[in-house]
Amino acid sequence: MRAFWTTMVCCGILAAEAAAQSSVNYPVAHTRTRDVDMVLVKVGSSFFAADLATQARWYTDIQACVRSVRMGGTVIAVSSVNGGFRYYGPKTWHNFLGTIDMAWVNARVNKTMTCRF
Repeated sequence: MRAFWTTMVCCGILAAEAAAQSSVNYPVAHTRTRDVDMVLVKVGSSFFAADLATQARWYTDIQACVRSVRMGGTVIAVSSVNGGFRYYGPKTWHNFLGTIDMAWVNARVNKTMTCRF
């Protein structure tokens, strides 16, 4: 009987972990700019409402997802927030990113990426 309950508890834990995992679809602009491949991932505006530590964790997860689907390039999270264009990525790209907007990104969206968190 004890083995039965142990098995039931383990199965319940595994089922809870599987239920906790969710998948998210992201529109992606996988493009080449200035001789560098870029992966611009359109995220929700809630990304930029989060604190910096949460943004960093989310960005790391998005980078891992990009790599898992075998896309190469510099990963940038982008969104339209209150009518403005926001981005999160390597500081070396901030000057360039300041010259584009969401219309530029939307014109280059050519893939959809599914991430499981």
